[in-house]
Amino acid sequence: MRMPYIVGPPVKLPTDFFGRAAQTRQFFDTLAGPQVQCVSVLGLRRAGKTSFLQHVAHPEVMAGYLSDAARTAMIYVDVSACRAPGEFYGRVARRLRGLLSPRAAGPDAPAEADVYTVESLLYELADRRVVLLLDEFDQLRTAGFGGEFLTELRALAGVWEFELGYVTASYWDLFRLGNFVGLPVTSPFYNIFHPTPIYLSGLSPAELDELVRVPARRVGIAADEEDVAGVRAIAGSLPFFVQATAAVWLADKLAGQATDRRAVVARLVPEMGPYFEQWWRNFSDVERDTLRAIAQEKPPARLPYGEAEIAAAVRRLNQYGIVAITGEQPWVDGLLLKQWLCENRG
Repeated sequence: MRMPYIVGPPVKLPTDFFGRAAQTRQFFDTLAGPQVQCVSVLGLRRAGKTSFLQHVAHPEVMAGYLSDAARTAMIYVDVSACRAPGEFYGRVARRLRGLLSPRAAGPDAPAEADVYTVESLLYELADRRVVLLLDEFDQLRTAGFGGEFLTELRALAGVWEFELGYVTASYWDLFRLGNFVGLPVTSPFYNIFHPTPIYLSGLSPAELDELVRVPARRVGIAADEEDVAGVRAIAGSLPFFVQATAAVWLADKLAGQATDRRAVVARLVPEMGPYFEQWWRNFSDVERDTLRAIAQEKPPARLPYGEAEIAAAVRRLNQYGIVAITGEQPWVDGLLLKQWLCENRG
């Protein structure tokens, strides 16, 4: 049987991409105005940032949201594959040359370039609206990049003779990244971005329901409400963890067995642990302490932080899709993360 859930690689086809309807609308509402704008996409590792960027760049999806989709060129760049600005500009230049002539983007194209090469190519593409989808923008924390690089990006976006916008995807917000590389908070780089970032938080109940049911239906298995609720309880609402859990549930269903929730959690927690550890390392002290308190079902208000600090931490954890809120009560979204916290950060 072909496994219908995609667990690991980015989702490439719109028919396999579920949810993120609100974020997709927000993305195109920002880009579809009279002038291209820049936007920041924020999400945890394994929140689906790469899948989201590839989804919005798919021609079928673009055509459904943009009246001039043929004029818009979405160029995906994995910044984590670039050790320094020269490699970054080389990748962008190759893609821009490909828009001008497919043969110009062949294997003989230079591996490195500079900002002036990219600028020259953009002048030649003045009739197009070019949007750079900059995945893994956290790569700026490496030694090869600095504040000068962000200043160059700002200068490119400010040229009147062509249209250029950026979509950055990262865990760290732009101000935190800029501060890390020495960019002052007064830098005009931040001014080109829409003030409201797009958070890749957890899926809505309807989106999660669809993510579990539709792939299963493709292999002849009908998931009922209890099945969906069981997957949701274990996985939480981030799509990668939902699909990983649903794959185990589906295997049990095909074998005619009932899913043992505790056995699934015991199996998957070690597999998901490295991702949770990465999250933990990037959280601030107040976020770590707040998440630990919520996992232990203790009131975060008793932590030795100010009320505003705690409220901001809860809001941020909620925006990243790992803490849900019922009424005023926050709770860890998913047994996998809660169990990992109890075992490793209790």
